[in-house]
Amino acid sequence: MTQDDICFFSSWFEAYAKRYLSEEVEVEANLRYKKEHSLRVRDYMLTLGENLQLDTNQMFLAEVIGLLHDVGRFEQYVKYHTFKDHQSEDHAQLGLLVLEREQIFSGHVSMSEEEIILTAIRNHNQRVIQANIAGKTLLFCKLIRDADKLDIFDQVVNFYENPWRTPYFAVDGNHKDKSYSPEIIQGILNGKQISYTSVKTPVDIKLIRLSWLLDLTFPIALEIANRKQFFARLRAFIPVTEETLQVFQYIEQKISTKLRG
Repeated sequence: MTQDDICFFSSWFEAYAKRYLSEEVEVEANLRYKKEHSLRVRDYMLTLGENLQLDTNQMFLAEVIGLLHDVGRFEQYVKYHTFKDHQSEDHAQLGLLVLEREQIFSGHVSMSEEEIILTAIRNHNQRVIQANIAGKTLLFCKLIRDADKLDIFDQVVNFYENPWRTPYFAVDGNHKDKSYSPEIIQGILNGKQISYTSVKTPVDIKLIRLSWLLDLTFPIALEIANRKQFFARLRAFIPVTEETLQVFQYIEQKISTKLRG
């Protein structure tokens, strides 16, 4: 892959996003947020890659994966008016269908590079990475999951703190409902990866997102999350009870251990 190939993918992505321009204010806003998210995740991929001292071609791969990881979101939102996969379609699988239909890789990446890109996209939103993935492919699966989570933390926390800055943002901003599901609490304390299908209240979603901090693989990702104070800032929107305190202490202890190496 060359810099010219990167320029091609960037141009294609810009043109693809423009196909979904809408006169509906809410649709337009959410699709713009997803486009901007993709660009920021690309940048996070480069930041993580530089820290890991990836070579030039690996950095190109990281950039393409970051840019294209959510390409299925555009079609998803226009069709279903939601980003919730369990209420529509798995956006990663939808993205793979888009990329297959568009045939953008031909002449720009090798077959092995294409397989890495597609596998990373397929696994970026799963609770766990497929067990049979290894080597360089596994590295990129872990990279995109970290990069994606870092920007989601940023978006969600900023929205909770200043909802007026991103009107129509498709995230639940209800902070009045203080209820939560005991199974979510127990799942986190048992070290489980919890599905969004288990969510019953807005607090459940916040608890699951807080637990994502434990899923960050690379020290640099955890350092970024720590520097941006995602734990404390998200915790501020979760009610303090005996049960949630257990979750806070559990996550904080795990993070502290990871940061110490």
